[in-house]
Amino acid sequence: MAAPIDNDYDNNEFANAWSSGPASAANAGAAPSAQEPTVQQTIAKERIIKDIVQLRDGLRGLMVRVTEVEGETEKLRKDNEFLGTYIDNLRWCSAMRRGQAPGAVLSVGLW
Repeated sequence: MAAPIDNDYDNNEFANAWSSGPASAANAGAAPSAQEPTVQQTIAKERIIKDIVQLRDGLRGLMVRVTEVEGETEKLRKDNEFLGTYIDNLRWCSAMRRGQAPGAVLSVGLW
């Protein structure tokens, strides 16, 4: 099961965490700064990474389940095909025992 997404941090924290790097608009064209990320930025990044890992693990679980269901579906399809052939053969044998050609219509009361 996928873990629920933790949305208790605000969007500003998310934006601030990812806009502090050297590729942000404020630092565009400038050399990377020696400024260390703040504690809040680090916590926000860790939460985002945690959420990504949880979602990835949930997706892996779903992919495994989809593969299992596909296998079960294929087995059931083959079983249904086999049973359909078996039923057709039973009908054919029954018709042969009654002296009818396979697929012929019964004529009742026409002596």
